[in-house]
Amino acid sequence: MNTPEGMTLGPYRVMERIGRGGMASVYRAYHTALDRYVAIKILPDFFADEPEYRERFQQEARSVARLKHPNILEIFDFGYEGGLAYLVLELVEGGTLADRVGKPMELQEVVRLLEQLGGALDHAHASGILHRDIKPSNILIHKDGTPVLGDFGLAKMAGSLRRLTGSGTVMGTPEYMSPEQAADEPLTSASDVYSLAIVAYEMLTGRVPFEADTPAATLLSHVTKPMPATRELRGELSAHVEGVLRKALAKSSQDRFQTAAAFVAALKPAAWPNRRGDDLSGLMPATRRVSRPDRIPVVLVVDDGPANRELIEACLADVDCQIRTAEDGIGALKAIQTWHPDLVLLDVQMPGMDGYEVCRRIKATPGSRLLPVVMITSLDDTSDRIRALESGADDYMTKPVDRIELVARVRSALRLKGVYDSLDSAEHVIFALAAAVEAKDPYTEAHTQRVADSARRIGAGLGLSASEQDALYRGGLIHDIGKIGIPDAILLKPGPLDARELATMRMHPAIGENIVAPLRSGAALLPIIRHHHEHYDGTGYPDRLAGTDIPRLARIIAVCDAFDALVSDRPYRSRRTPEDALATLRTGARRQWDPEVVDIFVSDFGAVSRMGAA
Repeated sequence: MNTPEGMTLGPYRVMERIGRGGMASVYRAYHTALDRYVAIKILPDFFADEPEYRERFQQEARSVARLKHPNILEIFDFGYEGGLAYLVLELVEGGTLADRVGKPMELQEVVRLLEQLGGALDHAHASGILHRDIKPSNILIHKDGTPVLGDFGLAKMAGSLRRLTGSGTVMGTPEYMSPEQAADEPLTSASDVYSLAIVAYEMLTGRVPFEADTPAATLLSHVTKPMPATRELRGELSAHVEGVLRKALAKSSQDRFQTAAAFVAALKPAAWPNRRGDDLSGLMPATRRVSRPDRIPVVLVVDDGPANRELIEACLADVDCQIRTAEDGIGALKAIQTWHPDLVLLDVQMPGMDGYEVCRRIKATPGSRLLPVVMITSLDDTSDRIRALESGADDYMTKPVDRIELVARVRSALRLKGVYDSLDSAEHVIFALAAAVEAKDPYTEAHTQRVADSARRIGAGLGLSASEQDALYRGGLIHDIGKIGIPDAILLKPGPLDARELATMRMHPAIGENIVAPLRSGAALLPIIRHHHEHYDGTGYPDRLAGTDIPRLARIIAVCDAFDALVSDRPYRSRRTPEDALATLRTGARRQWDPEVVDIFVSDFGAVSRMGAA
């Protein structure tokens, strides 16, 4: 290969070399007409000299150039000149991932990079293009930290050369090759996912999992040796991370994650708990998302008999699910932590921990208590069925199982799990935020709990339905959640608020409504949050509603909120006696508060006070 520094290739003036790999060298170049700096990759001589490579080079260059994704290195141009074949690429000046590996990286940063790279990889796979040479030096990093995947198709362009020549030179990088690539077998997208997992392993531990004295020995390790333990990982999540890596690095491509997105999604739950309240947006890609296929449900079959496991797996061949197996109770509990199944088919009679105990432990664990469990056993006595149900089992079948019945019950249980998964887990976050708001103010300790309890009591006294009483309770707990957007200097000010501060404080109902609005289960709470500071005579805020135009549940919360505020210490005043507070409510009826609600509250005060409202 002639040194091209100072040469002109088409409209590009070649400048200094900025990189060199096993198959190519990369130069900075300048396009005068466009006033743009680019990178030019000069390829081996055979790409320009041999007709078969020229044709393959053109085909692959055109295919890769059609890939448009923010995390795939863009190809601007390609051509031949002066006996050289070259690609013109976008210039990335932040270095490569190879500059960063060598010591363990933070899990959050690993997930951030992998999610974007995984999106790029799945996008290429959807277009029918494999990478075949994923490694840290082919992952470039922009100065803003955005990764891009380069060298798509380059390995295929040289694919007809023998990867392992007589001199022992390997075309590609043995440390990152999948077992099927090492064995020179046909490749699928799972091969790229394997290579990406090798990169992930190296990012997390600072080393590649398979190394040897020769390239051939390294390739053999991929085929024959299990993944080494990730001893560098620490903490309670290390087992989860190692389990995900083992699945991604399975020897059989069928046993791996079938998409890069699925691999990264499995890692993400391990990253989130460590953020300790930080903004989770850092785990999201800096670029737009690429659509992902829906997750395939996982069914865990637990039975100490291999034949029984195989039989159940065969029966479920036509069900759209992945089958995982465990041969005893301890293995089942570990598998649940690793695979997060959507259904457990559980044998009862097993050595060691029996199925009843396994089921009890599953249902006693918060993270798996909604996991459907179907117990399958040869025991057919009524007492056995009762014991299974008392252990928490959702269903019960006797052996030998009927295939049609088993399929029907599995599909039913998976539908049930889908319903559980669709429940709004964000509600837990919302209520945690509300508790955090209250914790900021030592004067309001347990205020929302007292308001919630008394509001539900008043709702019952007014003859409201159970769902309305539930809304009152939940609304009472989070009615002031919007105060999370109010500065502490205003919330905790020991004296009266000035006009500007008062205007800011009065924003909290609208802020709270915006926080809860996306919550599917929060529709009934929105009127409470927005309108609990409206006055019966129309002088309240934020919408100056009056009389019965104020939502009824908000009118109830307003009375309970006011009473509890009156009998509690505040930074700017001392508490009032319950009798004085009740007198204030009576005086303010028809002006600030709903007179019907005030009457019920006053008449029922004894019961409310016994609940702790006073």
